[in-house]
Amino acid sequence: MFGGGKQVVGLDVGSHQVKAVQLRKSGNKLELTRLGVADVFPNGDRTASQGADPLQLKVAAIQRAINTGKITARYSVSAVSGESIIVRYIQLPDMPEADLKNALRWEAEEYIPFSIDEVNLDSVILGPSATVGKVDVLLVSARKDLVAEHVELVRAASLTPVVVDVEGFAFLNSFEINYTPTPQDCVCLVHIGAEFTNINVYVNNTSRFSRDISVAGNQITQAIAQKTGTNFSRAEQIKYAVGALAPSLDDEETGENELISTIRGTVERITGSDLGDDSPESTAARASQNILQQLVNEIRRSIQFFEQQSGGQMIQRVIVGGGSARLKNLPQYLQSELDLSVELFDPLRNISVSKDVDSNLLEEHRLQLGAGIGLALRKVLD
Repeated sequence: MFGGGKQVVGLDVGSHQVKAVQLRKSGNKLELTRLGVADVFPNGDRTASQGADPLQLKVAAIQRAINTGKITARYSVSAVSGESIIVRYIQLPDMPEADLKNALRWEAEEYIPFSIDEVNLDSVILGPSATVGKVDVLLVSARKDLVAEHVELVRAASLTPVVVDVEGFAFLNSFEINYTPTPQDCVCLVHIGAEFTNINVYVNNTSRFSRDISVAGNQITQAIAQKTGTNFSRAEQIKYAVGALAPSLDDEETGENELISTIRGTVERITGSDLGDDSPESTAARASQNILQQLVNEIRRSIQFFEQQSGGQMIQRVIVGGGSARLKNLPQYLQSELDLSVELFDPLRNISVSKDVDSNLLEEHRLQLGAGIGLALRKVLD
C-alpha cells in the first residue's frame, strides 16, 4: 500500500516531450512546487536521433526533466495512451460489487478486441442505469505488453512506479479539480497530444464517453514537412507559426488564401528561399488544414455518438488542452466548425504556483500540463 506521506511526481511521457510535475497539498489548497520539461529528441531534431533506441531517448528525457525541475519525488504516477487502450461503457445486472468484479472478466470478452489473458482490466461502477435492475460500469483495458514496457521505462529512469493511469482520465482529473463542474455540466474534453488525441465526455460528475484517436499534432507536422521539403523540427516551427484557419470575415476562400500566404511567408523566413506564387507550399497549407479537418470530423462524430446514446444529454461546450492546443486560432477554428463554445484548458485555474517554479518555463508549457497535473493529483488527493 502506498502511504507514509511519500511524494510523487506526475510523469507525462509523450513521444515529443516529457513533463514532470510535483504538487503539494496544504489544507484545502494545492500548489505546484516543481516543474521539469525535456525534449525526447535533443533540440527537437528527430532526424539527428535516427537509429537511437527510443526507450533510451525517453529515459534520458525523463532524467533531464527530473533534474532540471529539481524534482525530489522518486515515486511516479504516469499514464499510457493510444488505440490499444480500450474504454467501454456497459450495463450489468445490479449485484454486490465483489460479484460484479468477478463477472466482469467473462463479460469483458464481449467488448475487448484482444484475448483477456493479454490485457489488464479495471472497472468503475458509475451508478444505477436507466434500465431497471442494471448498473452502468466503466470498463478499461490496456495490453499487458504496453503497460510492462511503460513500467520498464519508468524504472530505467530510477523512479518507482506506483500508478499507471490512462492519459485521457488524467486530463479529466485535472479538469475536475480546476473547474469544479456541477452535475448539470456536459463537457467534451479534447486533449491533443503529439501522437494521440483523447476525446472524453464528462457529465453527471463522471466520464460517459472516451476514445483515443491517432489524429494529433505529429500528423500536422509530418504533412507540412512532406509538402515543404523541410525537416521535422522546422515543420514544427511552421505549424505553430501558422496555426489553424481562423474563421473568415468574408468567405472560406479568402480565409484559405490568407492561410496560404502566411505559411508561404513563414516557410520563406525559415528556409531562406523565395517560394513565389506558384510554390507547392500552398499544397502544404491545404495538407495541414486537411489534418485539422480530420480532427474536427472525429470530434464531431464522437459528440454525435454520445448525444445519440445519452437519452437527451447535449454537449454544452468543448475544452481543449495538450501540446497542439497551442496552435494559433485553434479555439476559434473549432468553435466555427463544431458550432459549440470552445475554450483553452487552464490546468492551474485552482492551483497556486510556488516561487521555485521557473515562470518562463511555466508559461511556455502551461497548456501542456493538464495530464501531468492530473497524474500528480492521483496521490496528492488520496
